Amino acid sequence: MKIGQFSKQNKISINTTRHYIDLGLLTPEKASGQYQFDEQCHNDVKDIIFLKNLGFTLSEIKTIFQYKRLGKLSALENNEFYKEIFLEKLHTIEHKIAQYEEVRENLQNELTHLTASNKPKYKKIGLSLSVLSLLECKKCGVTLSIKNGDIVNNQILHGVLQCSCEHQHFIKDGILFTPQTIQHAHHVKSPNHMLKEFNYFISDYIKETDEKYLDYIYQAVDWVYRRVDFEQLSHKTLLHLGTGIGFSLRRLYNSLPKDCLYIAVDHNYKRHYVLKNILETYEEQKNILFICSDFLHIPLKNQAVDFLMDTGSSEHSFQHESFLLEKVQHYLKKENNLIGAYLTYENYHIKNVINPAYRQNLQLNNIKEKIRALGYDLVDDMNSIPVDQSPGKYELPLQEGEKIHTYLYYGKRLG
Repeated sequence: MKIGQFSKQNKISINTTRHYIDLGLLTPEKASGQYQFDEQCHNDVKDIIFLKNLGFTLSEIKTIFQYKRLGKLSALENNEFYKEIFLEKLHTIEHKIAQYEEVRENLQNELTHLTASNKPKYKKIGLSLSVLSLLECKKCGVTLSIKNGDIVNNQILHGVLQCSCEHQHFIKDGILFTPQTIQHAHHVKSPNHMLKEFNYFISDYIKETDEKYLDYIYQAVDWVYRRVDFEQLSHKTLLHLGTGIGFSLRRLYNSLPKDCLYIAVDHNYKRHYVLKNILETYEEQKNILFICSDFLHIPLKNQAVDFLMDTGSSEHSFQHESFLLEKVQHYLKKENNLIGAYLTYENYHIKNVINPAYRQNLQLNNIKEKIRALGYDLVDDMNSIPVDQSPGKYELPLQEGEKIHTYLYYGKRLG
């Protein structure tokens, strides 16, 4: 009997049959390159299924088969052998049951606790009145002032900011929308709905993304954290381009001085809403300003920023020929600090969709040279190990032969 017929008759797959052969659980003879299964193989499959139903692993079944095949046990010895191993297995199972009972009780207690406290106390984050003096219309250059609004604890939660031209800036649920992004505010779902979407995304992202790549993301975030001098951020303004879903901000959050203004800029309002909703449950409130804007139209006055976190340049480079860091210099004071994370490519495949005119800003040497030309002195940097295959469905797809790195940079400009 050949493998296909044998597998079908015993109601197992051909792959399972081959696996049992590889483990030595089945020992068919082989003739002319084909396995030939006899009555003994049928009996062995029945024993495998029987023992698996009793909770034995394939490794344990292999040991049992070795005794059965080599021991040449008498009927009495055979009975005693099986009594002994079944009794040992029973004790093991009973011990596991006791452990699981304890684990179940602990889980039930934790679920009861979580259910009783599953309604966090929200402290709404809005646009603080104290930051209005830093905001200006990028069209007319006039400081933004509040036209009308819902103000709670000196924070604007909803309202309109005006200047001297027709461009109005809107505040919705504490997030500042520019004239270019205000249309997004009209399609906002409830925070709870978006939080559920976010939780699903995070769960699926971790499940679908390469484990080594996830480790690298954490290492990169931790690298940034260890290089920020939080004492020097007191009474300073930090601008973060490309906040995303907040890996970096949440890592930094507890260490931020209360008098530091952290300006989180991202064009994706969903990311802001979810991140803000999470931070509003934190015990301690920090001074966070959320702006939904593209990076070239942030309504900030010139020379308002002391510290720049640049995690948006690579995204900008996928669609622009300009290097973002050069375009945002007017926001920065002459003396400022820079921490950036820049994606770099090796070996562009012919099918790569990035416009060749934009690729210079994704080349390591060009990035280093442009940062140096802006007057920054290198304090520390790190180039990640190359990624040569697509990390997962949520990350950039890689063509054959392509490699990407993440270049982390920390530098200072002394004016």
